[in-house]
Amino acid sequence: MTQPPAPACRLPDPIHDHYQRLAGAHTVGTKAARETEQLIKEAIEHHSIICIHGQVGLGKTFAVHRALRKFAPHNTVRLRFDASATKTEVYHAFWRALALPGKPLDNLAACKGDIRQALASQPHVLLIDEVQNINTSLMESARILWDEETNPLTVILVGSGNTRQRVLRHAPLHSRLYQAQQFRPLSLAEVFNNIPPYHAVWNDADQDLLAFTDDAGAHGYFRNWAKITFHAQEALKKNPELTMSKELIRWILGRLDTTTRHS
Repeated sequence: MTQPPAPACRLPDPIHDHYQRLAGAHTVGTKAARETEQLIKEAIEHHSIICIHGQVGLGKTFAVHRALRKFAPHNTVRLRFDASATKTEVYHAFWRALALPGKPLDNLAACKGDIRQALASQPHVLLIDEVQNINTSLMESARILWDEETNPLTVILVGSGNTRQRVLRHAPLHSRLYQAQQFRPLSLAEVFNNIPPYHAVWNDADQDLLAFTDDAGAHGYFRNWAKITFHAQEALKKNPELTMSKELIRWILGRLDTTTRHS
């Protein structure tokens, strides 16, 4: 029997973790992923606010979701907002995410009161993704809810671009930050250690091919590696005579970006 999709405010099914639901992809324990798991474990233990940031495609959300499935699978509330979200929309989103009965109250004070009561009933993890897009109102709302002494609340802020700068500019929130973690591209040594176990298409790849692929197209970004892997697997399925080679990688990169010639 097919399971219904998880509500948008809950953690997504693991099937959505890998790019294009890449068949045969394995979870690998990169240094950043291990650090994320430890940081989230500590944050939940101490009901802290943390920030995880870095450029798009480095594996932040993947690592956060994986850690939360381990430590808070049933009490994580996941929210995303755009810059235009009003304070009322923010609290109404909290209301719906906590599955409070009925419609969100129009009276904002009463709405906040019911949300506080729900948060005080048991520990919750509030995961706010795409923080680079949110406004000050949302940061302040999260800070106010976390400040309630009766709320055993953990707040995890995840974002790319200027996320760290946005949090820094909001002094009341930044002063309460337990720790920030920045994701960076994989080093070449990490590529050698993590890409072969990530997917079988790389099982027989030597370091020269891995280094070429990283330099020519992946650049240490796990999402780039996932894209290349996906296209490599599809090509090998369609033509079993192909092997993993620089020629195949050049062809894949040409498909991904037709404006660039890869030598």
